[in-house]
Amino acid sequence: MKKLLTAVSLVMAMGVVAPGIAGELQTVKGKTQGRANHSFIYEDKDACKTCHVNPMKSTTDAACVECHGNINEIELDVNKLVNPHANPHASVHYGDAISCISCHSEHKPKAPVCTECHRTWFKEM
Repeated sequence: MKKLLTAVSLVMAMGVVAPGIAGELQTVKGKTQGRANHSFIYEDKDACKTCHVNPMKSTTDAACVECHGNINEIELDVNKLVNPHANPHASVHYGDAISCISCHSEHKPKAPVCTECHRTWFKEM
């Protein structure tokens, strides 16, 4: 029961905290959308290369870590969590071994990986 309550709290916390952290989508170049908190990247003519080694392929966690640090270095305001033990970067299921792109997307809304089981608690981020 304790694991279930912790999982539910995690889901609620991510639904409340994650959309604000991810940044709102905005048009950055032509039809391309990007996160507002990454707007400075799009000012560069080679912006795509910041995250994409090959602009026609998906990015990797390595690009996220290069700017943001590893999952343990990203500060979250635990006061905003529904439950202080429901830290989405210390998942009850994955610990700190989950891929960044399992939950975060730069160019379009994305349902976090948690929605595969916890369908009713999340909105796309």
